[in-house]
Amino acid sequence: MRAGLRLSWVALATGLLPLVVVHTCYLISVQGGHIPGCVPYLSGCTSISAAGRYGTAYFVFKGGMIPAAVIMATYWVLCRQWLVSLGAGDSAAPRAMLALGLISAAFLVLYTVYLGSKGDFYNLMRRYGVNVHLSFGVLAQILFTRELTRLPASARRTVPRWIIRNKLVVVGSLLALGFLSIPVGNFMPDKDRAENVIEWLFAALMAGYYLLTACAWRATGFHAALRVTPDTERATKPQFNLRHEKDPD
Repeated sequence: MRAGLRLSWVALATGLLPLVVVHTCYLISVQGGHIPGCVPYLSGCTSISAAGRYGTAYFVFKGGMIPAAVIMATYWVLCRQWLVSLGAGDSAAPRAMLALGLISAAFLVLYTVYLGSKGDFYNLMRRYGVNVHLSFGVLAQILFTRELTRLPASARRTVPRWIIRNKLVVVGSLLALGFLSIPVGNFMPDKDRAENVIEWLFAALMAGYYLLTACAWRATGFHAALRVTPDTERATKPQFNLRHEKDPD
């Protein structure tokens, strides 16, 4: 007997849950009068941290982002397994991708825990948390995309080409924003708004990358299979396997 559970929901939750939490906190903080109302992706009137720092949003942010970090860690474990199942080989690159992804998720927890705390030490932990989370997350995404482009031809054909192309666009845009933040942070007189815009766009692009992975996993039929086989001595033995199968449709 065999039962299968689609794993695309993990990638979907990795991308959507942080977006839902951040935008919910933003709306709560605007309604509470803690931050100005605007389109932060364009005007940069507030930061993501400010959106989750005050009032009810403080608790919503922590209650949502810590589970999001746990799901993100699971996502990176599954990314490695998926690449291996497609024939990428368990080389140094997938292992490095996994390590970077897990560190990124861990520092998201650190950032979330210290957000809203006062004092120089807490500010330092929050700053390190968000910087390491974002930078290591992007590096993991770059390695993931690199491995996708190097899959064997037969395996690469199972992943829709538009997904790989868009992943390349996303990581390229993330790198461009990262490089743009250097002169913005060092030379612009009114840098806060520009940095906020970059932060919001950066977070949205990272979430978009995870959603593209969800599409790839769905297209390749990536799922967890629980297979129960008879045991000649006693009852049955469950076997848990990760595999991919092309959707029949």
